[in-house]
Amino acid sequence: MQAHAQFCMSGDTTLEAAKHAISDITKDEADEYFVIILSDANLDRYGIRPQQFARELTADDEVNAYAVFIGSLGDQAERLVKNLPAGRAFVCLDHKNIPQIMQQIFTSTMLSSK
Repeated sequence: MQAHAQFCMSGDTTLEAAKHAISDITKDEADEYFVIILSDANLDRYGIRPQQFARELTADDEVNAYAVFIGSLGDQAERLVKNLPAGRAFVCLDHKNIPQIMQQIFTSTMLSSK
């Protein structure tokens, strides 16, 4: 991953990727749709506001879209979570916590659909 990231163009395509994933996933029939966005929470550097990201996460009521911030400079990730819709964003600075976060996402979705 390091070698790949070293040669990527600078910039952030989180919004574009979220929009594409959310619109693309519903092209195939399914009982439920999930999109999990993994990000380093460095959105502010590229002028991406939490409100813009929130709009993408909630753009389609059929899609359960979530953000998992796997990196942070200072408290960026925590600030983003506080400014995104409740329960739609998580901070995971230790990869060992990813299964717990995924379980939380699926459980909360299952409970809210009843």
